[in-house]
This record gives sequence, structure tokens and C-alpha cells, in this order.
Amino acid sequence: MGVKAGRLERLTTIWTTPGFTDERIHLFWAADLTVGKHAREPDEFIEVTPKPLSEVLKLIQSGVISDAKTVVALLFIAGFVLEH
Repeated sequence: MGVKAGRLERLTTIWTTPGFTDERIHLFWAADLTVGKHAREPDEFIEVTPKPLSEVLKLIQSGVISDAKTVVALLFIAGFVLEH
């Protein structure tokens, strides 16, 4: 399964490792999603698994989701985008 975004919204920019590098990552939220055919490279293994935000937040809390940029993006959406 592939997913196509109808629109992308900029969330924020974060510093990856302040004091070590000046690298920044720009975080975006893909919205208005539609399911379609995937466009993976032959050596890519990505599985799209839709989950409700409440479940994703529990996965962050339990440490299952621990990638910093993913955690920041999801908490940013939960706290600043969807709560308004």
C-alpha cells in the first residue's frame, strides 16, 4: 500500500544535535491522505500502518516509538495542530 498526501503543512524546524552540528530538520505533516500504489525503491521495505493518534501517543509513552524527530513531530501535531 502507498499513501499520497493531498497537502503538506510545515510544522517546525528542530536542531538534530546542538553543540555538535548545525544540522536542522524541517518537520512536515501530510494531510488529506489517499491510498494508492506504492512507489518504493526495490531495496526499500516500508509498511504503512494507520493508527489513531491516541494509540500512537501510548506507543511514544511506552518507548515503542523513540525516534526523536518522529516523537517531536507527533507531539507537535497532538499539542499544537489538532487541539486548536
